[in-house]
Amino acid sequence: MTEAQKDLIREVLLFHADRPDGDRPSVVRLGVDRESASQVMRKVSSSDPEFSLHETHVLFAALSSTPIIIPSEEAFHERIGFFRENAFALAVGLANATGEAPGKGASPSGTA
Repeated sequence: MTEAQKDLIREVLLFHADRPDGDRPSVVRLGVDRESASQVMRKVSSSDPEFSLHETHVLFAALSSTPIIIPSEEAFHERIGFFRENAFALAVGLANATGEAPGKGASPSGTA
């Protein structure tokens, strides 16, 4: 994962963590509460992060839902620092990489 990809992921997770609407909407958007999303965000900062399948879902959900919540390209770029297409492309890349990873028949708690 490149530093730019990590930055994009951190920004979309931070966007979700900072939302004032509470944990229930976070669970709907990301599949986890805001504290769990923050834990994934901290993990992204490690030198060579490895994610469980569930954590990969959190990343995918954050990357794909943020451009929906911020539909304006300009507003998205101002808030996140990247273009919406970068978020969608990284989300697709994560999904593809997960499908190609060894042990893809592993349980949902396994690493991706």
